[in-house]
Amino acid sequence: MASDPMEDDLLPSIRQLIASVTPIIRASGSLPAAEEMLMRLEETDENFHRYELVKYIRTRIEDALAPLIEEEIEKQVNEGGSKSGGNEALVRTITDHVINDQACIDLMQTLKHNTKDAVERLVQVFDEEHSSVRDGYYQDKVVSGPDDKRRSFSFSDDSSSLDSSFNQGSYMFMNQEQFSNLAENLEPSQPLETRQEALRRLLQIPPSDVLACEQWGELRQGLLHALSDTDEFLAEKSLNFHARMFSSNSHHIMREVFTSLVEHLKVVCTSNKTKLPLLRDGIDYTNPTHHRIIKKFRLMNEFQVEVPIYWIRYPERFLEEITESSIQLLVAQPASSQPDHICPIHYMSIVDPRATWFKKWLHGNYSRSVVITLCERYRPVVEDAVGCCMDYISAKRATQDPTNRLADQLAKQHLGQGIKRTRYTGPEVEFFHFMHSVCLLCRLMMYAGGSDLFPIQTSNGDVSLHELLVSLVHLITECQTFDQGINSPSVLVTETLKMSCTTEASCSRCLCKDSIITELLKPVLNWLHNDVPSSEVTMLHVADIFSAMASWESGRQVLLYGEKGEKFKINRLAAIHAISNFAKKALDSSEFSTQPSPAVTGAFLFVCRQFYSTSEGLLVLQPYGLHHYVANAWRVASRDAAQSDTPTPNMEVNKITTDEGDGEPYEDTLAWEQTLIDNLLNFASTPKGLLLLQQTGAINEAVAYMYTRYAKKLQVSKTEKFGYGTMVTQVAATAPGIVALQSTGFVKTLINGLWTILECGPDDRPLLRPAPPPMQPNDRASSKFFTSLMNLLSAFPAVYEVLAEKELENKESYTFREVPDTIIGLLDRLVMVNTRSKVHSLFNEEQSQVFGLRLLSVMTCCLDTLLLLECQYKIWDMLLQGQEHNKTTDGDGFIVDMLSIERNHILVRSYVIGGPSERRLPCRDLEKASDDPYPWPLFASFPVPKEYTTTISRPSAIKQDTDLSKLLSKSQSSTPSAANSKEWLQKCQTAYCKVMSIRHESITNRGMYK
Repeated sequence: MASDPMEDDLLPSIRQLIASVTPIIRASGSLPAAEEMLMRLEETDENFHRYELVKYIRTRIEDALAPLIEEEIEKQVNEGGSKSGGNEALVRTITDHVINDQACIDLMQTLKHNTKDAVERLVQVFDEEHSSVRDGYYQDKVVSGPDDKRRSFSFSDDSSSLDSSFNQGSYMFMNQEQFSNLAENLEPSQPLETRQEALRRLLQIPPSDVLACEQWGELRQGLLHALSDTDEFLAEKSLNFHARMFSSNSHHIMREVFTSLVEHLKVVCTSNKTKLPLLRDGIDYTNPTHHRIIKKFRLMNEFQVEVPIYWIRYPERFLEEITESSIQLLVAQPASSQPDHICPIHYMSIVDPRATWFKKWLHGNYSRSVVITLCERYRPVVEDAVGCCMDYISAKRATQDPTNRLADQLAKQHLGQGIKRTRYTGPEVEFFHFMHSVCLLCRLMMYAGGSDLFPIQTSNGDVSLHELLVSLVHLITECQTFDQGINSPSVLVTETLKMSCTTEASCSRCLCKDSIITELLKPVLNWLHNDVPSSEVTMLHVADIFSAMASWESGRQVLLYGEKGEKFKINRLAAIHAISNFAKKALDSSEFSTQPSPAVTGAFLFVCRQFYSTSEGLLVLQPYGLHHYVANAWRVASRDAAQSDTPTPNMEVNKITTDEGDGEPYEDTLAWEQTLIDNLLNFASTPKGLLLLQQTGAINEAVAYMYTRYAKKLQVSKTEKFGYGTMVTQVAATAPGIVALQSTGFVKTLINGLWTILECGPDDRPLLRPAPPPMQPNDRASSKFFTSLMNLLSAFPAVYEVLAEKELENKESYTFREVPDTIIGLLDRLVMVNTRSKVHSLFNEEQSQVFGLRLLSVMTCCLDTLLLLECQYKIWDMLLQGQEHNKTTDGDGFIVDMLSIERNHILVRSYVIGGPSERRLPCRDLEKASDDPYPWPLFASFPVPKEYTTTISRPSAIKQDTDLSKLLSKSQSSTPSAANSKEWLQKCQTAYCKVMSIRHESITNRGMYK
């Protein structure tokens, strides 16, 4: 048969189709499911009609059958076929005739031949491309001949299978008989060479085909036996097969492979045949048996860490089987009667000491409930973790120097990372187990369901959640540890307690207890009362935990008043008094014989700062006078930094020191100075604190420091989410605050930025693309500056300090590049636009003036500010003059534009004082669907039109008696005795409240007097 001219296009077309449907075939899980999904590809794939193969078939059908279909339709219409059985019968008749026609049969044969030929050439090309790979892999060990290999690619009905073969390597496609032979060859009774060859061939088969075959049960047993085999090749290749199966997109394949691997590990760890090492002997990584076991646990752990990313897309049974099989493995115990054998939990602790797998499993709500339920069902998991922690703490191993050195070693060396360890000793394995237990319990206690599992029964009795936490705190407070990196017990416990403060509910449930706080305060009280210093690391950890607690309202309440204390009732035994007293004495260099380091002092001062930045906390801390101590310490630090010589780099120690080299490092002194001024600045978070900051005389320096951080858009602190906007408002509410803001350049920078947005920049740099004209007077670009200006000018003391007794410039001419840099200059250019020179100096006259009028509208909401503006600048006359200039030529009407509407709104708002029942404020927008877009009357002189005032209804003149009037009337006729005066007053109060809530208009001053 001659080749079709378009046959050459089928090869890339089929390649494209195979590449597109590969994900669908992978997700099917079995051959029948794959066939069903391919049959419905047109319904499920939106790109179906864009495939080149589909376009080719459609073109051939249209070319060959379209004339035949048209001819048959015309024939049936001429013969009147539509009248006999309707349209359905007509379509059926035409379809049957076309399908049975010789032209259609020839077309189908041609398409089948072309497709088959293209597929054969595709297989041939694939075989040629990968023959070298297969030859190199098999070498001289290939048992099957080339004919057998060719038969593995046959596309018969019972062995057809597709996968991403063209990108994954040399895959083989087998029928059920070949799978049966492989399963038989994998049996332990077969010779070693036969099993090895069978495993090699199994690695060349797509994962979906292996799991879909009927012999998967036998293959699974053979793979498990290979994993346990003493032959290194069998064990390694079987583990590689499991790893490759995990890369499948089918949840069925992943579940089967994972449960198979877990089942094997459970057998290995519980069987008498496996000689597991004793815990005191440790783990020797050079031992092939131990080496293979750790690799299997690592593979399982990597899957556990990755699977939460996509198990929400799979059935719930997948989640349940994965989690339950993992928990069952952890509770498995060796069959030996000796209690100190290595267990699965020890291997898990070695490969994942931070329990990352458990952290990810509890992160999402989808799996959290399932995992916590399993922990409740298999309580030995939690019991083992709690028992490990309590045993470690009771033995006080953290105080031993070998353990400290151990923590340092574990921080630098891991299995398979960096410098490879060949052996882990028994204490090292136990320390890994302790780390894993602490991290697991940390994640568990963060959630209510996990906390409900306590108390936990151990060999020493029941252990409650708070008893466990108090015991963990012992590792920080009583064990004088030294900083040994991330694996230090004190660092580990500190991270655990800080993690418990991630949410307020968890913080309140776990740490807001007097027993825990008392234990944390021990090193502070020893230093405070007995002058017995604790290690710097211990103090820093304690301060970090208190800081994490103080970041929540519930934590602050417990530290301020105690667990059962009453709000606003001073409790001298509360933790905040010891913390603030320690911080105060630490700032005074003469209080302690051993002075705390700046890092410790700054950490506890930061805890105090979290309290005095709130009004309630400042009320408790004010008697300690921390603001004076912080200010004095800052002045000393500033003097030391100023007297230090110019820093020079010292290459030997690789840090900056002074020229003499015998003083404190310059950078440390500078950092300590910034820490003190930062804590001093945060007194300005409350009005009372701002007054205390003014009393220190350092408000200008504090505001200057705030401006530098505000300009860089830095966060206020590590526990505060927002920036300095609120603090700027608080500072600007006072006269000294606004003066300090002006002296630092904050106001000038703000006004320059606003002028750049509204008009132009201070320089003549050309714009590559001019900004579009603003559509709104207060658009997105200028709204931030508008808000900042409102915050500055919202309080009358600030306005008075800025504007009092200051005249407007009123220049005869302004240049286009003349930018105002003060508040009075901004008002002169945008609000008091009363001369032609001011109007001509604006590029965007209308939009800029509307912005200024909006700002004036906000300022005049304060009556004191309104009176100041009217007395100094005659603001009403200026607004009325603007409205007068906006009259029409005949003088009977006004031109309605943005400026006249805004001026009208300000005039009504400032002149007519009262609430919504006493005045009507005109709107700022036009009514679109109306003959009169602006129904409010404009005016150019006072008083305002009556449309802006309301008629207040007067109470009825008819006298109506009430309970209050009756009581007052009786009091005129008789004077109540001393015994009844209290009862009479209580009745009057009740009657007065009742009248005010029901008939308040019946009470007048004259009536009460009478």
